Amino acid sequence: MMRYERKYRIEDASVQEVREVLRVIPGSFQVAYPDRWINSIYLDGPGFEALQENLGGISQREKYRIRWYGDLRQLVENPTLEKKIKNNQLGTKEHTDLPAIDLRRHLDLNTLLRQHTPIGPALQPVVIVRYLRSYLVSQDQLVRATIDRHLEYYPFNGPNPVWHNPMQDPAVVLEIKYDQHIQERIDQILQAIPFRLTKNSKFVSGLISNWQ
Repeated sequence: MMRYERKYRIEDASVQEVREVLRVIPGSFQVAYPDRWINSIYLDGPGFEALQENLGGISQREKYRIRWYGDLRQLVENPTLEKKIKNNQLGTKEHTDLPAIDLRRHLDLNTLLRQHTPIGPALQPVVIVRYLRSYLVSQDQLVRATIDRHLEYYPFNGPNPVWHNPMQDPAVVLEIKYDQHIQERIDQILQAIPFRLTKNSKFVSGLISNWQ
């Protein structure tokens, strides 16, 4: 199902302050799941086509990433290939299960993608993004919110990630997520959020930060 994702990149408030805002605004957001670390290996073509489409504001675009939870450098037992589909302000995801990936050893993602996914050699790993996420939900269970912090970006040198000296992003990223059929009911919540709505892509931030 297609859904809206409203993003807020916040640089002048703490996680605790963002939580308090969500607690007192219409919706009365409460914790939905325990916090957890999220890791994503973003993929792009040799000409960085996905990056260019994002920067160019292309309304209909796709993006691929490999996602897992918990520790960063480990034997990843249940990684998932996610295809994110964007259509103007609406988005959805498609998932493909992948075999285990041992990030403690030489990383040959190109072979894994070629053997186990339909995208073949068209895409290659370009950046790892890692962050700690909090999950909240509105009182009526119709609107979800996530709060991300401790963002880290690891570039790739050829087929392998560069593990030392990751770029660290001090921002807090708030996302409000809801299905398209409740668009008319969401206005009270969005109008009560005191932060500025922004265009924020961790994929773009990770690539650009490692090029600077």
